Parts: sequence; structure tokens; C-alpha cells
Amino acid sequence: MAYPYALHKWEAEKAYAVGDVVRADPAKDNTLAFKCIVAGTTSSLDTYATFPSQEPAFPFKITQELIDGTCTWEAFEPLAEELLRLAPTAVIDLFQITLTKDTNEQPPVPWPNDDDSNVELLYHAGTNGLTEDIKFGNQTYPAVPVEIDGFEFSGRGTLPRPTLKVANVNNAITSLMLTYNPLGAKVQRIRTFAKFIDTTNFNQQVPFAVESDVADALTTEGGDSLIMQTFNDTADDNAKIVETWYIDRVSGENQQFVEFELAPKIDLVNVSLPRRTIEEFCPWQYRGTECGYQGDSCFTVNDVAIAAADKIVDSSGKVTNDICGKRLSSCKRRFGGDVDLPYGGFYGARLQA
Repeated sequence: MAYPYALHKWEAEKAYAVGDVVRADPAKDNTLAFKCIVAGTTSSLDTYATFPSQEPAFPFKITQELIDGTCTWEAFEPLAEELLRLAPTAVIDLFQITLTKDTNEQPPVPWPNDDDSNVELLYHAGTNGLTEDIKFGNQTYPAVPVEIDGFEFSGRGTLPRPTLKVANVNNAITSLMLTYNPLGAKVQRIRTFAKFIDTTNFNQQVPFAVESDVADALTTEGGDSLIMQTFNDTADDNAKIVETWYIDRVSGENQQFVEFELAPKIDLVNVSLPRRTIEEFCPWQYRGTECGYQGDSCFTVNDVAIAAADKIVDSSGKVTNDICGKRLSSCKRRFGGDVDLPYGGFYGARLQA
């Protein structure tokens, strides 16, 4: 079963029955779907006015539940339903390579995009009998002769370093590397099933009719009407799993192929992680750019509100006894608990009150 966002968008103050399914806004990059397990009516839009996309904070973990008004939603993975079928459709591997000017510019060759925008290369491996271009999410992925290997994960404590081997027909890949520096390029592997790719991939020369036009012409022996429908009406560009890798080195190049070795970001050469030290207290300057707090309410270092009569103001108009405690509770005290906090510390560093 497919649950495209356009047909399963969450709505406020709407009654849902058990089994109804909604999807989160695609801008959140949440590929899960959410099934109603307790019938009821969703909360009002005012409840989520400060939330991203003005909808509930849908979880990113399967089986996790969310109470929304009198409804209860349970997260599940639509791809898992297809995978567990006795006869699932073909698995489709799509690839998106993103080249950025800061990382992949190849001096003295000028960056080809005048606006310094990213260059995206889209393709699919042409396997599973699909040798034509594939459209998924309104983007076209041409078929390219490639071999991919080494994506398997193991429990030995080491991360995989898969290889991507691309046919170097007429030195096409060699010429591409003369224009772009491939090292550090982001490679996204998008996995989905054939039933979820766009309807435009299939034969559109199908006669369509509405039920009223065929009610008397096409009927079964039991008197039921036969109606025609679009082929692959299960298209869903949200039904996907995305893995992100980076090109670490060119491990082979000849007239037949070019082979790239991929690595997760943490294994890239000359990249030091973490970029920030894990600490429990917020490092931002209070009322600075990263902090962003500009409210009139003032508090002590222990998060106690300061009355107007108790404020100590210097010659520049600054309240000198308005001090942030740099704790998560300090951030919540100033911004409230129903908004995204600009807290600069790490939530899991230590449990705080």
C-alpha cells in the first residue's frame, strides 16, 4: 500500500478512524507513515502554531506513538509492508551525486554555474530489467552502466567502505574529473520499490473512463461495474530509504571504468570530528546572534525572574543582573517549552533539571 503525502496530509480538527494513515510534511525528511490506533479528533491548528509546518511533532522511530487531540498515531515504515509481501516488486537503487563549489571546484577550470549553485548528477544502475530512464519524485534518473558493491554492514565494529564502478565510455568519466574534483562529493543511495516510482514511467496510452460512463456497458455477472484506473496508482516519492556517503578516493581508472571508494563522513581523510566539543552548557553569548533571545523578561543565573524594580541598569541600558545560567532549563525559561530552542549544548551530555 502507498501513502503519498498529497493524499494523506494531516489536517487539524478532523475526525480519524482506526486504520487511517497520515504523512508528515516532506520538508521534515520523515519517511515514516502514521496509522491511527485510537480513533478521535486531531488538535486545533493553534496548538501547533509554533511547530514546524504547523503540524504535530511526528516521531522518527517506528512503533513510537503520538497523542494528537483525542487521536493516537503509531509510526510505521511503508517500505516494510512491501518488503514483507510474498511477492514484492523489484528493488530500485537510485543515486544522486552532489558537487559543491567549495569542495569540488577544479582550478584553474572555472565553476560552470555562474550562481555557484551545486551540480547534481542523477542516475540508476539499470538493473532489475529497468534499462530506461526512471522518474521518481519528478526527477529523472538516467540508466548508467555501473557496478556497486560493499554496502553491507557487519557487527565487527568497522564501517563499510563501498565501491562505485562507472563505465568510462569514450573517457566520459575521465573528462568529468577534469572539470570537477570528485573527492568529498556527496553520494546518496536512494532505495525504493518499483511500485512507488512515478506513474509517468509507465504506458500512459490507457483509455480512461468514469464509473458513470461504463455503469451500464461493463458489468460482471454479479452486477458490479468495471471501471478503468491509472496504472501504478501506488506511486509514492516518500517511500524511500536514503543512505549518504562521500567519495574518499579514486581507487581505479582506465579506459573501461573508473572506480570510486566511498566512505561515511566520519571516515573521510583530513576531516576531524567532532567539530564541536560535547559539553553540557550552552557556549553561545547570551542575547547574541546564536542565542537570539531579545525578550524584555530578565532572569538571574538560577533562572529566577527579576522584577522591574529589581533590575540594575548601567549607563548603556544593559541590565547587568540579567545573567543566563547556560543550562537547558535556562533556555526553556526564556523561550518557553513549545518552540525549537537555540540551545548550543548537547542534550545527552548530562541530565539537567
